[in-house]
Amino acid sequence: MNKLLVVLLPILLHSQELPEMVPYRLLPMDYDPDTRLELEIEIIEPISVDKLVNVHKEETLQILYERINFEVINPERSNEIFKIDGQSYYLIRIPFNGTPWL
Repeated sequence: MNKLLVVLLPILLHSQELPEMVPYRLLPMDYDPDTRLELEIEIIEPISVDKLVNVHKEETLQILYERINFEVINPERSNEIFKIDGQSYYLIRIPFNGTPWL
């Protein structure tokens, strides 16, 4: 049984697709102090999006923005892998420290 696991385990792990990690930050954009807190989403674009046609790229980025909104509103559903057109993605929230992302 142990020999079977030694042979099958690398095959099973190799066949799984690794998700692309998408780092993002929530930036404050509340320029006019009022009772609402307004935030801007800054996405560091994933590598797989760079290779897409412009229309498809915009649609993929729009879905990523919607997913970030969903995870902010529903924190219990964050840290889940999701798919867009067969490509797996995983969102990573980077804390905002006041410096621009380079």
